Amino acid sequence: MQYESLGYMPRAPLVYSLAMIEYGSAPGIANYADAIMEELRGPYPDIKELKLNSLKVNIDAATGESRAQHETLPHWRMNNPDSDFGFVFGANRLVIHTTAYKHFNEFADKIRDIASVISNIARIQYSSNIGVRHIDNICNIDGLELNQLLKGNYLCPQLGEGLNPLNSRVEFVYKSDIGRLFTRAFELSNHPKVPQDLFPMASELSSAPNLMVPVTEKFVLVDTDHIYSPGKLEAFDLNEIISKLDSLHEQCSVGFRNMVSEDALGAWKKGIE
Repeated sequence: MQYESLGYMPRAPLVYSLAMIEYGSAPGIANYADAIMEELRGPYPDIKELKLNSLKVNIDAATGESRAQHETLPHWRMNNPDSDFGFVFGANRLVIHTTAYKHFNEFADKIRDIASVISNIARIQYSSNIGVRHIDNICNIDGLELNQLLKGNYLCPQLGEGLNPLNSRVEFVYKSDIGRLFTRAFELSNHPKVPQDLFPMASELSSAPNLMVPVTEKFVLVDTDHIYSPGKLEAFDLNEIISKLDSLHEQCSVGFRNMVSEDALGAWKKGIE
């Protein structure tokens, strides 16, 4: 399936979007943090220092095998006044996240402004892994149930009387021309709107929809995650990074579209004049 923009969907199930840029380690980032925050505090006045358990994923370029490593490192968080858009930066990565995503171009413009300030002040010269991730919460809508909104291989199968589907987790991994695309579907109830590994980051945005408030009804948490992992440091070229993020975003969209039905897309697009 080739990329075709879904356009703006007023009733889209998208609740959370992130972009990640990892860069060559800057051990002295604390010495630059005040200058970075001063430069960016106009649009992002909600400022906080925090420690995060950082999950670093390395993907072997030859085998595709992924290895996860946890580190607890100091980070700095800055949000806009509405707390629906913000970013977190530390010694080796920048994560930009929002609950108010509409179009990639708008998202990319903000990424460019933030990354430009951080890279210039902290003298970032190299980048490594780059990623885009979208979280959708799919619930019954307009009389359409989950098995009509998602394709069957993403849902817990029916097994007959006395065995009612409760929870499920499905993950597929694809090799793209730029990296690895992960498509995941979790059939859940009474669960926050994001997967557990995103709890620390998601809790830093407090706008509606509050990502940590559980969804009480049965729903499917769809997680599309596309990572570019060159396996080495590359020259920090912001234009090239934005171009890669755009490609990653497009393939995330392809992955999502392949998971859902045309009826679902039609329901989510209602309200477009």
